[in-house]
Amino acid sequence: MSEAKKRTRAKDEPAQDARLTAILRDAHARLRLWGKCKDSACSRTETCGGDAAQCGARLAPESWAWLTQVVQAVLRGQPQAAAIEAANIARLPYRARRTVRWLGVPCWEPIEFLELHDGTWVRVDQVPAPAAIDPHVVALAASDWLARALRADRRGKDAVRDDGKERKALV
Repeated sequence: MSEAKKRTRAKDEPAQDARLTAILRDAHARLRLWGKCKDSACSRTETCGGDAAQCGARLAPESWAWLTQVVQAVLRGQPQAAAIEAANIARLPYRARRTVRWLGVPCWEPIEFLELHDGTWVRVDQVPAPAAIDPHVVALAASDWLARALRADRRGKDAVRDDGKERKALV
């Protein structure tokens, strides 16, 4: 990679981080995670009093990591549905799934094997299921909120109202 591309990418990274932070802060507010926070100031003001990304990671680690991955993929230019699918696949505890069938032996049931990320193969019943993602987080990521938040962020606005209309930042 040329030095010019590296410098351009380095200049874009803080802007991407700022966009990610703004979108995650809005997601934190929409999911009302401040209600689960132990800090009384957060519940009193009904907003996160600290870093929304750290708060979300502390209160709902699996769901927040999944949502962050979806938002990052969409910021990189992936379609929203593809970003959700990629995040779902990344959560799987395995790389491949194979079924062994015993042809001609009707009394033997098929056995499913999974290839783990370290390359080993195990039976499907020996792999723990990944932690469940909060359905509210999945619904938020699948809704049109993300597309509207990206549009609002590109225009320099800080939030999108529930009725779909954008509001200007108070400066």
